[in-house]
Amino acid sequence: MEHRGLLDIENLSVRYPEGETVLHDVSLHIHSGQIVCVIGESGCGKSTLLNAILRMPGRVDITGGSVLYKGDDIISYPPEKLRKIRGAGIGMVFQEPGASLDPIRKIGVQFYETLRAHEKTSRRKANSKARELFRRLNLPDGERILNSCPVQLSGGMNQRVAIALAMALHPDVLLADEPTSALDVTVQAQIVDELLRLRDEFGTAILLVTHNIGVVAKMADKIAVMYGGEVVEFGLRKSVLESPMHPYTRALISAIPRLDGTAPIGIAGQKPERVSKVGCAFAPRCKYANEQCATRKMKQIPIKDGHWTLCAAGLKGGESN
Repeated sequence: MEHRGLLDIENLSVRYPEGETVLHDVSLHIHSGQIVCVIGESGCGKSTLLNAILRMPGRVDITGGSVLYKGDDIISYPPEKLRKIRGAGIGMVFQEPGASLDPIRKIGVQFYETLRAHEKTSRRKANSKARELFRRLNLPDGERILNSCPVQLSGGMNQRVAIALAMALHPDVLLADEPTSALDVTVQAQIVDELLRLRDEFGTAILLVTHNIGVVAKMADKIAVMYGGEVVEFGLRKSVLESPMHPYTRALISAIPRLDGTAPIGIAGQKPERVSKVGCAFAPRCKYANEQCATRKMKQIPIKDGHWTLCAAGLKGGESN
């Protein structure tokens, strides 16, 4: 088992309130100052993983495993104790800013109340901190933004405000769910640079969910590839991107458009509707699959330097678990 980090997710299993399992035995270890990017197709469980870490109300039910923050299992925390962790200890940037911003209350009020919930501050200090974060995120006219409600701002501006709000308390861990998806390319680069600065200045650990491989290539220290509710490959950025082992990882990377004009290759078939607890979830779409893939228990195959995969079928000398 990897040495425990700042945030340790161990054998986490999750289902929706209606009973459908969406995560099965997910384990990740994130250390201070480390950026782990989670990639995979829509519906593989990436956003659910982030919601489960902070036990967002009404979103998921945890059926097994643990989430350790600084060694304490926060899954067992009562709601009032967990609220003290949210924001100051573990921050969250949602894919939709509406999940963290009240649409009809002024931004300045929301900043002040968020900061006041975790530290002693004045409205003047809260506004000053907000304006500085807005400046870093290329949001002009900070005073106007502070006196505006989210319904008066564009979607892109609201996303940057939500990012600023999550960064304001300098959390130990930042969970970011597609934080650049609603932004244009220029602003995406600014957001990436600011997240990297947050990591460098405060040692913030970042668990980032994204479809953008360009963001992954610039930000990630390590990459977790998810499919069918489980991590199928994990390792250092360079190792996973340049030497992918799992057939799904290789297919995912082959589906990305390239600057050299090479045509992307789509992944055949459809993602699974349900999480499989037995066998390989990717088997119905995998050209290397055999009859044992549907029933065999998948185990980690170590590669090197912490890089592992659940399957290396199709590679010379590779093996299928």
